[in-house]
Amino acid sequence: MALPQRQIRSSAEGREQINKKNKRGFTPRKLSKLIIFSILVFMLFSFSSSFYQGYQLKEEIKGLEAQLAKVQQENMKLQEELKYNYTPEAIEKIAREKLGLIKPGEIVIMRAKEAQR
Repeated sequence: MALPQRQIRSSAEGREQINKKNKRGFTPRKLSKLIIFSILVFMLFSFSSSFYQGYQLKEEIKGLEAQLAKVQQENMKLQEELKYNYTPEAIEKIAREKLGLIKPGEIVIMRAKEAQR
């Protein structure tokens, strides 16, 4: 059974019209590709911003660890100084220099300018 000539032309013309419409608009295939591409771009942006935030946090941690080490070193220095200040030598030094105390039987010699103060 052969189709009449007119039906063949109309079906060929119909396909051409459909193809013209598809070229102008989105086909389901093009639309799905666009959606997948959009999702991939969004995921890439999200992951890159997360990685950048992680990098910033790691750098901040490094800075804070360096600051902590510095403060701990200063703390150890102050603790050693505190221990030294409780030794008899340090107590005597502080008493002589800051308080002007002398041992019994010592003679104090002062310069003339110091005596006027």
